[in-house]
Order: sequence, then structure tokens, then C-alpha cells
Amino acid sequence: MGKFLKRIGAQYQLSKGGLSLKEMVTLALPGPASVIGPIIIHNALIKFYTDIIHIDPVYIGWIYFIYNLWNAINDPLLGIFVDRFKFNKKRGKYVYLMRVTAPVMLLSIFGMLFSSPSWNDWIIFAVLLLELFIFDTAYTVYSVAYQSYFLIAAPSKEERVDVEVIRTYIGNALGFITTIIPTLLLVGDGNRALIIPIFSVVIIVNALMYFVALRNLQDKAELYESIPKESSHQSFREVWKEAFTIIKSKPFITYLLYFITARGAIAYYFTPFLYYMDKVVKSSGIVATIADVVPGIIMLAILPVIGSLIKNTGSKNVIIISYIPAFLGFAGLLFIKEAWQAVICYTLIVISLNMTQTAGVAISGALIDEDERANGRRRTGLFNGIFALLTTTFISFQSIIFTNIISWFGYDGTAEIQTERAIMGIRIGAGLVPLILGVIGFVPLLLFPIGKKLEQELSDFSTGQRRYKQIDQEADDCN
Repeated sequence: MGKFLKRIGAQYQLSKGGLSLKEMVTLALPGPASVIGPIIIHNALIKFYTDIIHIDPVYIGWIYFIYNLWNAINDPLLGIFVDRFKFNKKRGKYVYLMRVTAPVMLLSIFGMLFSSPSWNDWIIFAVLLLELFIFDTAYTVYSVAYQSYFLIAAPSKEERVDVEVIRTYIGNALGFITTIIPTLLLVGDGNRALIIPIFSVVIIVNALMYFVALRNLQDKAELYESIPKESSHQSFREVWKEAFTIIKSKPFITYLLYFITARGAIAYYFTPFLYYMDKVVKSSGIVATIADVVPGIIMLAILPVIGSLIKNTGSKNVIIISYIPAFLGFAGLLFIKEAWQAVICYTLIVISLNMTQTAGVAISGALIDEDERANGRRRTGLFNGIFALLTTTFISFQSIIFTNIISWFGYDGTAEIQTERAIMGIRIGAGLVPLILGVIGFVPLLLFPIGKKLEQELSDFSTGQRRYKQIDQEADDCN
């Protein structure tokens, strides 16, 4: 029994060596600070605009399609911009870009709350789309800069997983604050009039979070000494040539195909959740909040175990295992009738999502490390930009598929009680569609070539490239 308890306790310990706990927390904070905006946009804004602003769901679906198309176009361009942005000892680079873009994101999100039901649908369409464009441009620069900084500051697989665990704990706490609002106020008989004031308070809290997260983050010159100089692109012709070398690689293609199908379906669960709890099982806002909170609590309790499983078993194997709870959860949504049953289904889905998210951090790092080892260049911004270009448009179809399904089946945002046909549409969008996409995505995942052994080799390579060069640079500075 004692050995068993020690083994369980070991799952909840961070890796020894490398970054200290304080450094890991400092490195983790900028990630959770940026989760509130996307949560509002992707999880609450759709139901806010259909049920309060009273715009047709079809309009919202196409707004998000165009928005994600813009996201796809600007991601590689902004990724190249971040890669080529020169480090300055006084200004810095990655941290500077994060500090400039954070206020832009906050202001654009704030503006999205003030569309009026009295406006023409096309005016609402244009204003919201412009605000989404501004937000996404700033968010892309922030995200690419943070991801680039994160991967050089945490060079090993173990450190990346540990930081991701910390990041997930903090992010879920902020996510709880954000998602509790739509579940309480947009489900059942919640007070719709409170949503704008409360979201305004959330945005203020988000601003404070950015301040705390970015205040102590430092652009150390030695971090940039570890990046190969060849990663600074000289012309767009060379950029497209380098982009092709990334796109044609088997690791990139297979992970991309998995990501736009199965991973995208699992990640797009919360918006259908709001409609499902409100109209299918007809829960109150409090019950919907419980159904949102309970899966998160259970997931947070086992998250260190997931992290340990990734370190010991490999990221690819953990994602394969994550299919089991995902399939059970989505299949259950096709049949269940009670709110407590929905809690079980969404607990399984949330567990699966966090398994894939945590493992995905290690896989993304491994893909960039593998590219550096093969080509001698560190192209984080270009890599992430291409990946976003090829994923964002396809993933946006998740919202188009769902909104068009519920619209075709007769969903009426102004009706208190939906028809049986409309309820079936919600079940199909929330349960059957993710099941089908999960089956499709399982095939390229099996063909993904970076298994446990190669992943560890790439982690060792990255650690050698980053840490030893930093130590050498620090020694030179002392001399």
C-alpha cells in the first residue's frame, strides 16, 4: 500500500532540474491571461448575439467563417513578422510584442458587447466582424510571440508539460469565471440584463491579469542567442520555399489532418453545451453552471496524472487514449434526457479535451524542434502561422456546421420552448458531428510518426540547443 501511494504521489510532482517553480509560474501566466477573450468570443458571444441581440444564427455562422478566414490569412504573415522582428536590448522582442497587443485585445472585446438589437442585421454583421478582425490581429501577434518565448524558455518536453499543467490550472480558474456567466445568464431564466455589466467587470479583471503576467516577464538576451541566425527570413520567395519544406513533412501533414478533424470537434464543445443544457435537458442556469464546473474540477484533480502520463507514455499515445472518454461523452449526448447525465457526458469530454491539449503542447514543441534539427533553422512563427493558415478555416466549419444544423432544424432564439425537430438538431450538432469527425481524425493520428522514443530524442536536442548555449552566454557575460 505504501509503494502504491508513493507511486500515486509521484504523479503530482513537477520534474526536477531546469526551471524553478517560480520561473515556471512566471512563464505560465501570460497564457491564461489571454484565454478570457477567446472564451467570450467562441463560447458566449454566439448565444449572446442570437438570444439577446436577436441576429439569425446563419449570420453568426458566416461572421465566424469570415473571421476565421481572416485569421487563417493573417496568421502566417504575422508569424513571419514576429520571426523577423529584431531583438533590441532596450525594448526586447517577444515580451514587448505581448505588452503592445494586450490593450488592443481588451478594447476590441469590450466593443463587442455594445451592439444593439435595434440595428439592422447587416450593420451588426459589419461592426462585429470589424471588431473580430482587430481582436484577432492583436491576438495572433500576442500568441505567436508567447509561444516562441515559451519554447525557448522551456526547452525540454518535461518542462513544457509542467508549465502547461500550471498554465491549465490558472487558465481554468479564469475560464470558470468567464464561462459561469453565460451558463448562469444565458441558460434557463437567467437575468440577461446583467450580462454586459458583468462581462465588463471580467474585462477589467483580465486587464489586471495581463499587467501581473507581463510585468515580471523578461526578454533576456541569452534566450535569443540560442536561436539560429538563419531563422531570419530575407525575402518572401525564401519564406514560401521554407514554408513548403514544413508543409510537405509527414509529421506536419498527419498532425494537421488529425487537428482539423478530431481535435477541432472535441475543442468546439462549449457553445453546443449552452444550447444543449438550455433547450435539450431544459436545465436552470445554476444546474448548467454545475454541469460546467464539475467536469473542470474533476479534470483539474487528475491533470498532474495526465502530465505524468505524457512524460512516461508519450504524447501520441495519450491522445489515442483520450478518444475513449471523448467517444463515450459525445455518444451519450445523442440519447440522454436528464441534466445529471449531461454532467457525466461533459466530464468525459472535458477530460479528453485536456488530455489532447496538454499532449498537444509537447507535440507542437516536438514538431518545431524536429524542423530545427532537420533544417538548422528555428522557425516558430512561420511554423505556427502555416499551421494556423491550414487549420483555422477548417476548424471554423465547426461553428458553421453547428449553427446551420440548428437553423435548418428550426431553432428559434426568441422561443422559450423549441420543437422536437430543433432539439434533434442540437443533439446532432453537439453529439453526432463530433463522433464522425473523431473517427475521421483517428486515421492520420495513427500515422503520425513522432512516437515516444523520437519525442524524447527531440526533447534532448532542444535542451542541448537552448540550455547549454544560455549557460555559455551567461559565462561570457560574467567574464
